[in-house]
Amino acid sequence: MFHFQNIQEKERDLSRFSGSTVWHSLLSCVAQLAAVEKLYMNLSFLTAKGFLRKESSVRASYESLNLELNDLGYERRRCMGTNGNPPTSGSGTLGSPGCDGILRHLCSHLVLFIKARLQMISFYEKLLEASMSRMMNFEDLLTNVTEIGIKNSRNFHHPILTPIKTNFTYECDILIHLLRSQLEMQHWRFLPSLIHLHDAHSKLNSWHSAIQPKETKKYGFGSNFLKSSPLPALYQWLWQAKAAFVSKFSLYFHETLATQSSPAEMKALISRQGQACDYVSKIQSFQRKSDAVSVCLVFEAAGVEDYRGAGYHHPQESVSTPKGLDSYPAIFSYPNNKAQDRWPSIVMRINDRANELTLLDGVVCFFDQQIGSTYFLCRVDPKITIVVVFDAKKSEKDSYIKDFIYDLALQLRCNKVFTNLKPK
Repeated sequence: MFHFQNIQEKERDLSRFSGSTVWHSLLSCVAQLAAVEKLYMNLSFLTAKGFLRKESSVRASYESLNLELNDLGYERRRCMGTNGNPPTSGSGTLGSPGCDGILRHLCSHLVLFIKARLQMISFYEKLLEASMSRMMNFEDLLTNVTEIGIKNSRNFHHPILTPIKTNFTYECDILIHLLRSQLEMQHWRFLPSLIHLHDAHSKLNSWHSAIQPKETKKYGFGSNFLKSSPLPALYQWLWQAKAAFVSKFSLYFHETLATQSSPAEMKALISRQGQACDYVSKIQSFQRKSDAVSVCLVFEAAGVEDYRGAGYHHPQESVSTPKGLDSYPAIFSYPNNKAQDRWPSIVMRINDRANELTLLDGVVCFFDQQIGSTYFLCRVDPKITIVVVFDAKKSEKDSYIKDFIYDLALQLRCNKVFTNLKPK
């Protein structure tokens, strides 16, 4: 599917065997489309535009092809039989009305495909723009790509275009699962997050099998095969995004996962994520070097529909709604339960709406004189906050502490994952 050069070579070979004007025009368009698809899959439409530089050549090329194919398919209805299908008379001869009718019908399908590509270009541009914000709105992005997928689910379905249809469907489905996994993690839902990450992983492997059918090797859930991969940039980015989200998942649900495997097994899984991050080891190292009493992630369960707590719960299991301090569980804490006696102070600061914007822009520090503890807080997700506790007075300008906390928050927000869409 990604052998763009082969498609252009076949176009040159096939063009010698026909005198049909429609056939020649269609072959020329297909060769151009293969060249533009190569640019699309390498994310060339996201490259920086310089001063007085024209609009993305990829978008312009798609729009030009759209006009050309639209003109070729304009006469399609005049070539149709009474049943709405191309006539069978003379359909085996290139240049005959029946054959030209079929070719024009194919052109109309390619027009729909190009329109879908232009919609995806707009989506990726929106995705890149959203990554520049403090907190990405994954719900809007998910709605956008889902609408594109549904709108085009019945388009360009001609059997000849099956590889193109498969390529587009995999791309949309993987994006939907990845964005959905982010939303589920923001609400600390274990099973839905896991299912969407697994589905994204399975479809990435299936897509790889479809584009390289001779390849028999299956890649693991945390494969690092991308280090020397010749595959297009978009496909590689989807793998990298999945790896980053698996790392985030392993931190948010560390307590649940730890009951199912040993620390060594979990560390080995994270290390296989390639460019992803072992957040647990990173936090443990910081805690030792900074002498922090506790580093924890606090979830605000109040107002979350169907909140059931950590791990998997049977759908019919009755779970009481948490109240008071119980509605602010620590989804991760190292060392375990070291900050429980300070929980009222932590919850009070999280609920202080005066700090709401500051928690997004940077790290909030406060010192509790009654117990002699210093707290540093920073918002990660809409309902998840990093809290670092020290059993002594610390300077609110301590760059080592503040830089670590803010960098960790930015990594967990995953903005950089989406910023990396842009080719360097």
